Amino acid sequence: MKNKLTVIGIIPQYPRHSQHNIYAKIKMPSVGILSVMSQISHHPRCKNVYAIDENNYGGPLTDQGGPDHSFLQARQPAHLALFYGGMSNAVPRLFTLARQYQGFGAITIAGGSHVDALPEEALMSGIDIVVHGEGEETIMELLAVLAADNDCVAANRPGLAAVPGISFLDETGAYVFTGPRQPICDLNDLADTDLTLVKFLKKRWSAIPINRGRGCNFNCEFCVVNKQYGKYKSASTDTALRQLIQYADLGYRDFFFTDDNFAQNPAEAIALCNAIGDYKRNFKKKISMIVQVRTEAADNDALIKAMHRAGVTTLAIGYESPMNEELQAMRKGVTVEKLIARSKKLSDTFYLHGMFIFGYPANKLSRASTFITIRQRVDAFKTFIKKAKIDTIQLLNAVPLPGSELRARLEREGRLLPLSMAGWDKYDGLFLCYDPRPDGLDPDALQNMPKLLMKKKYLGGFLSRKLNYGNWLSWVYLATIGFPIQFVVFYSRRFARNFTERDQVENAPHRDQPLRTLFTVPLANAWGDIKRRWRNLFIKTYAGVITKRWLKEYRDSQYANTLRQL
Repeated sequence: MKNKLTVIGIIPQYPRHSQHNIYAKIKMPSVGILSVMSQISHHPRCKNVYAIDENNYGGPLTDQGGPDHSFLQARQPAHLALFYGGMSNAVPRLFTLARQYQGFGAITIAGGSHVDALPEEALMSGIDIVVHGEGEETIMELLAVLAADNDCVAANRPGLAAVPGISFLDETGAYVFTGPRQPICDLNDLADTDLTLVKFLKKRWSAIPINRGRGCNFNCEFCVVNKQYGKYKSASTDTALRQLIQYADLGYRDFFFTDDNFAQNPAEAIALCNAIGDYKRNFKKKISMIVQVRTEAADNDALIKAMHRAGVTTLAIGYESPMNEELQAMRKGVTVEKLIARSKKLSDTFYLHGMFIFGYPANKLSRASTFITIRQRVDAFKTFIKKAKIDTIQLLNAVPLPGSELRARLEREGRLLPLSMAGWDKYDGLFLCYDPRPDGLDPDALQNMPKLLMKKKYLGGFLSRKLNYGNWLSWVYLATIGFPIQFVVFYSRRFARNFTERDQVENAPHRDQPLRTLFTVPLANAWGDIKRRWRNLFIKTYAGVITKRWLKEYRDSQYANTLRQL
């Protein structure tokens, strides 16, 4: 009988400074590597297939406090070690682990956008095989080649060169790329992603990630999604709904759709949302969803209604910039004016989380932005966030990700900081990794300003931080006299707005409804406005704690001294 194999998948730990990022605080596994592993979890040659997420790990630890892989290997020796290589800031940790598992005698395989773009770096750093693009079909073929007989798995088998979409070093140490693999035609042919493959969990997941589709029809300069997966494609509504129901039946209520643009195909998104809405009502389930969309979603009233019915509470939107010059340089295909108008409409139904890039590197399309000072940029951000009615924000420096056109451009211009100055661990948006001086911007000021804006947003000014520490004054106000005052203000505004719409707009939704609707609808809306204030204050308080730790980690890193070397 053929030997049975043990396969371990590893999501590497973020560096210490990234662990204080809000995204590191949200416990949610990366679905890419789990989707790949789900294809072989019941393979006849596999005895045990499991994964660990080092960012949510509760198993045995080393003396240094990290996951003890020697214990894991002694417990169940892994023949294949798969690594998630999609986050550049975790790549140093990935390479350390890869060398360790090579020492254990395991074959190391990595996939993800970073190793996809820089395969030779990975192959010189402990990785035996790099998988390019989608890995679900590739892993099946690799398993057939690497475990082709009764012996244990072995690298450099003769059939390895026949597997498309991989890179490796041959017996002579020469780099071999087997050519691109054809994209997966039908995602419905894949086995559902099994999140229970993750073992040794420390904390319950914050939300269940569901990946319905991959790829993107847009082509932003700073992004790698289109380069790695091509045009958008998605699984069927039934497939996505089945995964949601599976975890809803386990008691999970919070879900996050990892599609870079949930509404890339509006008709499919509407169908899925309506199906989720029917499931919620038929089985009396409470479900809350966060989805990523572009502001174009505001132009589709049917989509807004369906998302609201499905339980979508928050939209994560990549606004990127409040300056038309930078939006043009990014190839976002939208203007500031449209962003604000659409955002106002979406804020009537959803909470909005805005993601921004501060000080985008200028190109020939945005040379006018080189005359805009840091202070003018700050004012533009503050004005935009207020006008667009954005609830929560995330401001980062531009990250020249491997494989992106932005990185290629900055490399041609000689503006990338060498890895000796800004290593891969700094590629999380918290550190400036390129030279901004050709744009007329001071490196130290550009590095610090996103952090100062986040500090102002979540910690307030000097007096606020001292007198209203932890927002205790705000909490006391809302819990006492603030509630009746705000209720009167919000109700009056909503009543006036609804009355005006009913009186002036011929086809307004309230025009043909009973008069009492003029009173009940503003009542519900006013309560929603109050809940929004309480919710945002809670997030501000929680995010303030994270921001303080984040700023401390940055100060301790002494990265400002590195930038001064410029």
